[in-house]
This record gives sequence, C-alpha cells and structure tokens, in this order.
Amino acid sequence: MIEPKKTSSSEISDANATEKRHPGRRKRFAGILSLVLIGGLAALVCWKCRESAEFVQNDSEAQALDADARFRGMILGTWEDEFQGRRTLTLVKGGTGTMIVELEGWRAAISAPRLKFDLKWSVEAGRLKKQTVGGEPEAQVKMILSAMGDRVDEPILELTKDRLLLLDRDGKTKYDWKRMK
Repeated sequence: MIEPKKTSSSEISDANATEKRHPGRRKRFAGILSLVLIGGLAALVCWKCRESAEFVQNDSEAQALDADARFRGMILGTWEDEFQGRRTLTLVKGGTGTMIVELEGWRAAISAPRLKFDLKWSVEAGRLKKQTVGGEPEAQVKMILSAMGDRVDEPILELTKDRLLLLDRDGKTKYDWKRMK
C-alpha cells in the first residue's frame, strides 16, 4: 500500500515564501489558464459552426443541383411564345435545340420573314443558358447576333408541364412560353 507523501513544515514555508516573493502568481496563472480554456472552447464552437454552415451550404447546393436536374428533364420539348413575332423553341436531350422566329411587317422586311437559330443550351443554378451556334439565313442571323450577342442567361421563374416563364436580362421583360401539344 502506498502512503501519501507527507509535507514537511519547511516545504510549506518555502511555498509561502515563493508566494510572498511573487504576489498574485497563482491568480495570474489561474487567469491565464481560464483564458486558454475559454479560447479553446470558442475555437471549438467556431469550428462546429463552420461545419454546420458548410453542411447547410452543401445541402442548398445539392438542392439546387436536384432542381436543375428536374428542370433539365421538364424543359425538353417544343415551346411557343408570341414575343415580337411567333417563336418556336425546341430543346432536345444532350443540350442542343433550335428556335424558329416568324416575323411580320417591318421586322420581316429588315431581316427575313423566317429565321432559324441553332443553339446549345444548359440549365445551371435555376437559369436557362442558351448560345446560338448558327442559323439560317446565315447573313441575317449573323447580323442579329452581332447586334444582340450570341448568349442569353435567363432565370427560370416558373416551369410546369405546360408553361416556361423566363426573365430577360433587363430584369423586367418576361417570356411566357407555352408547351406545344
């Protein structure tokens, strides 16, 4: 059996002498120890908060990816609208498509009564992105693309089995596409 060490009176007086030579040493040590413990706890809490925030961010990114995958499936097909003429948009699996624009009046006189745009498309972060890669009549399509640009990036405001509602880059104009039967 091990017996506890007995402290002699000379050891006690040495400790008291040290305290007298360095007053408040124990209090400073206790204060520093408290700060280290509080700092460690704060670091642990921040680390857990960061993990939680990363989880929320990853979860919302996963939800956006799920929504994009759902949009990509629902958007396939042929859509029609009446924006500055009759437009027919056909989007096929694999990210290609066409848009036929039928114009009348002065718009038809300036360009052509019928324009065909060949395009690539994708859905990313809830937005329909289209890039025109060619079309007919070639000269008129090139003229339009040089004036308007060859890419559009439109937020999908609504997508149902019968309706595709997109917002123009101006933030005001809405394109209300109806699915063709």
